[in-house]
Amino acid sequence: MIGRQEARAFIAEALSPRGPSAVLLLGEAGVGKTLLLDTAVEEAARAGAQVLRVRGNAAESELAFAGLHQLLLPVLDGTEGLPPRQRAALLAAFGLGDDPTPPDLMMMSLGVLTLTSQVASTARLVLAVDDAQWLDRGSCQVLGFLARRLDGESIGLVLAARGCRPDWLDPAVPELVVPPLAPAEAEELLAAQPGAPVGPARRRLLDTAAGNPLALVELARSAARGGGLPAVGPVPVTDLLERTFAAQVGELPAATRAALVVAAAAEGAALADVLAALPSGPDTHVWLPAERAGLVRVQADRISFRHPLIRSAIYGAAPFAERRRAHLALAAALGSDPDRRAWQLSAAAIGPDPAVSGELEGTAMRALARGAVAETVAGLERAAQLHPVAAERTRLLSTAAYAAVVAGDTDRAEALAADATRLDAGPEARRWISALSGLVAMLTLRMERAFALVVPDELPGAAQIDAGVSTIATGIVYHSGLPAQRERIRPMLAARAGDEGMAGHPFHLWDTGCTDPFVHGPAIRALLPAVTAAPGLLPTESHTLGVLCMLLDETETAVSLLGELVNPQWEGAADFHAGTAAADLAFAHLDCGRWADARLGVERPAERFLAGRHTLGPARALAALATVCALTGEPETALRHAAAVLAVTEPAGALATAARAHRAAGLAATALGDHTCAHRHLRALYDEPGAPLHYHLSCYGIADLAAAAVLTGRAEDARTVLARVRAEVGDGASVRLRQILLRATALLAAPEDAGAYFREALEDREGGRWPFERGQLWLEYGEWLRRRRQIADARDALTKARDVFEGLGAGSWAARAEAELRAAGVAVESARTSALRSLTPQQQRIVRLAAQGLTNREIGERLFLSPRTVGTHLYQVFPVLGVSARAQLRDVVEREPGD
Repeated sequence: MIGRQEARAFIAEALSPRGPSAVLLLGEAGVGKTLLLDTAVEEAARAGAQVLRVRGNAAESELAFAGLHQLLLPVLDGTEGLPPRQRAALLAAFGLGDDPTPPDLMMMSLGVLTLTSQVASTARLVLAVDDAQWLDRGSCQVLGFLARRLDGESIGLVLAARGCRPDWLDPAVPELVVPPLAPAEAEELLAAQPGAPVGPARRRLLDTAAGNPLALVELARSAARGGGLPAVGPVPVTDLLERTFAAQVGELPAATRAALVVAAAAEGAALADVLAALPSGPDTHVWLPAERAGLVRVQADRISFRHPLIRSAIYGAAPFAERRRAHLALAAALGSDPDRRAWQLSAAAIGPDPAVSGELEGTAMRALARGAVAETVAGLERAAQLHPVAAERTRLLSTAAYAAVVAGDTDRAEALAADATRLDAGPEARRWISALSGLVAMLTLRMERAFALVVPDELPGAAQIDAGVSTIATGIVYHSGLPAQRERIRPMLAARAGDEGMAGHPFHLWDTGCTDPFVHGPAIRALLPAVTAAPGLLPTESHTLGVLCMLLDETETAVSLLGELVNPQWEGAADFHAGTAAADLAFAHLDCGRWADARLGVERPAERFLAGRHTLGPARALAALATVCALTGEPETALRHAAAVLAVTEPAGALATAARAHRAAGLAATALGDHTCAHRHLRALYDEPGAPLHYHLSCYGIADLAAAAVLTGRAEDARTVLARVRAEVGDGASVRLRQILLRATALLAAPEDAGAYFREALEDREGGRWPFERGQLWLEYGEWLRRRRQIADARDALTKARDVFEGLGAGSWAARAEAELRAAGVAVESARTSALRSLTPQQQRIVRLAAQGLTNREIGERLFLSPRTVGTHLYQVFPVLGVSARAQLRDVVEREPGD
């Protein structure tokens, strides 16, 4: 290898046990990524490492988990040692299990992590991934999951990809852009080639290859055979190499050329299937001329091309009729593999074919059952292209569009919905497509257009609206918060109220609960335990119910439902339903005081917003992150994030997200002691006369507004707002909202009357389920008691407030409680530090679960880590916590304030 010493050292350092354990190689075709990867693997093997390899190929990019299956095939026998749930999920992803239910994707990924960790327990394991740009999406997501969890594992991961950095790979994985060879190195490589040209031809070859090693070698070969270089002008290296390879193929016998076309059409298939499809019959001798020419390698179980450009050159140079014959022959040979067969038939199709369309739809649905949504979208879209009936094409395209929404690809969803709209479909199909287009418009922050698509002006005001469509409409109403939309939808929901079959359906509960949460909230809360516990809930139903529980302050149930869908540890959590579900879970975590979990779930989608992805899910994620920052000691960052959200959501009319951002900014300003700024943001939750700007979320900011109003001399205005909020809420307040309203009333009451309202709020022990708001109550009650000279009671209340805030990590509020305690004559230790809180969020979770008595394997299943990684984390944190045994962790957790 010439000129790659620094690159080899970089890779070796990255893959060493002391390195980051992963490395990405990027570069153009032929620049030497594969050779570097091969060399790294060979060096690791010589050092005693085990190696598992996969090479992506375009022919299998639409086959769910095909790449992962290739990677793990040598060690699949080890699945016998996996925990039952992990084993079942992993085998189901490969279509090998007996369980017909769709696999749990997070459990499947954890199964891969556990399996590779088991393999690495005997010797270091290196996973080598070449041509990652052609891996199927499902395999990419699992590899992304692994890449984020190599800490503490004896596993190295080296990936090579053409083009740009894969979006599924963690940004922390270091990358090496493999450059072309320097002029002197290119000269050295060319000199090593037999029969290399000399003189002007040599200089022209060097200029043409531009430092690309593969181009240098192949052009030298071509020159040695008497072949020429391009006549004049620059030619892209990829095109140049494909022409060179095609010229080599033209010199081979006809039977070998025909066999190569079949192999190019079948890349990734087993050798037996390729042989069965050969025009000349299953004769392995037909490959000998191609092997001697260095074009292919024939192995015991498959045939592979020396370079992907050879495959594309052979396939691209073959006439269509020849390619079609190859695909049909392969389809016949792949009768036992319906997914590969369907795509081969698709490639051979020359016009609409309902039978092939049906086979592709079946492939897409099997991919969906294995959790491979991106492959589902591709299969349905191709099935639609091949169906001759407009109504069926509409159905397939609209289904593909919704699958794209679930996968988080709103651009693809919008394009597919637009394609479906252009077809001549019936009125029912048109209504559904319009609703789907409205959903995409909502997710892309076009609220007025979204509602107009779902509830067009020509629809009668009292018309009954279908359940699926109404759920989209009411979601738009909630996220926009616009009164005109809400009033328009109410009579339509009333027209459906008599449908007894819908009474306990998740979608019906959502429609009524999110549109009028204070009117229908009490009745819906009574139904939720049975509905949420019902078996067989679809993911969309679980998401809908989880958000409804959050809106109605059934917070623990919301966390449970949403956590099953978008656990932050799962690689695709930020994509589900275009990122909205991850934000929903974060807000539920915020409400119940799990702030580390909230941050963990929204950091990645929030980064997308800051990078310019201004859609609803990332906007809500950034609003949630702003709230976390405001509460946990980063108020300046919180104000910046909130301002970024408001700059996009307020002009778009996305009032629900704007309300979240204003509240985050109000909390941040409060933490900074800027009560005028806090009042400005909190007052923005209400219109000028004082009515809630968002009919639901604005009501939750009234107590914070009251606190800021008192400190800025605007108490009278706040009393007007409180009266308007009480009128909106009526008798429908939850325990949580009732606590907030009582706190606001106490803050705005005459000094002699405030105590009664504080005590009434604190009497309901259920209010402790929302710890931060409970801590605010204790703090302000303690302040009131101290001003009334009730020092002993004040000390007790302020101590409780401080303990709550310290337990949560709300430093600014804890400092305020400590200042009040000092004023009450209590000697307070300054800057008390918590060893447990100094750990990372993940380490804190591990310690808390270990303190409950869970084993490393059980903790790993909860947090989607391998038992080895859990053990490594515990080993690292023991000295920090000052413990030497696992049994001592319970004492550490119990000593933590607020636990």
